[in-house]
Amino acid sequence: MPVKFLEGEDGSKLKILEHEGFYIPTFPYPTHAQEYATLPTWKARDDDLLVCAYPKSGTHWLWEVVSMLKQQKAERIDAIKEWNMLEGMEQANFDSLPSPRILNTHIYFRHLPKDFKNRKCKILYMLRNPKDVAVSFYNHHSKVLEYEYSGSWEHYFTRYLKGDVDYGSWFEYTLDWERVMEDNPEYPIHTLHYESMKQNSLNEIKRIAKFLEIEVTDDLVREIDDLCSFEKMKKEKNKHEDVNEWKDKEPGMYRKGQVGDWKNWFTVAQDDLFDKFYKEKMSKSKVKIHSS
Repeated sequence: MPVKFLEGEDGSKLKILEHEGFYIPTFPYPTHAQEYATLPTWKARDDDLLVCAYPKSGTHWLWEVVSMLKQQKAERIDAIKEWNMLEGMEQANFDSLPSPRILNTHIYFRHLPKDFKNRKCKILYMLRNPKDVAVSFYNHHSKVLEYEYSGSWEHYFTRYLKGDVDYGSWFEYTLDWERVMEDNPEYPIHTLHYESMKQNSLNEIKRIAKFLEIEVTDDLVREIDDLCSFEKMKKEKNKHEDVNEWKDKEPGMYRKGQVGDWKNWFTVAQDDLFDKFYKEKMSKSKVKIHSS
């Protein structure tokens, strides 16, 4: 499973790990490639929960909400979601996590451990407007040292459309999850939209609790919602980030958390091109993306 550099049209390069044609980040520990290769054989537990989403779609936010709901306390989780990220962890750490394990990933359903599928572990799947995802992913790639990326937004836009990034194309990822849900209607998957979470977080948290079969009070939901506000998470969770992994030693995992920030980045020509590309790629899809 080789480390490779995806070269853009401007000559910029993005460092990734390739496994059977799929791209993931190069997590900075020596045995990462070997550990990821064994992922399909890892053993699940019946009460495992999976938070799944394409990168920069609100995974941190959702993981925090779910973690608090499971412990039924509005209490800050003394961890970050990366520590429970399937493709970025060692099997020994995975096996040692206490139950219930709140796990997260950006990989495809077919790449998950087979035992997860056999046990039908519950999945919470988050969608976000792909234009906002593009802007957020660009800033992420530009700031994390491990990627060794220094390209411009203009050329990154083309890279993103082509899927020359870790986890590949947003379009293929989204279509794949749509197929999974159509082909496996009995599988417990709860779909959320980032924009709906922003618009009515209290209602969405209640919907999550219902899916997880957890009894909650209105007070608990409000307290969890307050602790999981973007401003508080940015202030309190960044302390867990290793500053040496970020350019200028400034953690940037939490940037803006806004809906519609793409309008500050996309040119009119880019917007038109994206809409055309979306129409072509998603022509047969029933996925509804919330506009922003």
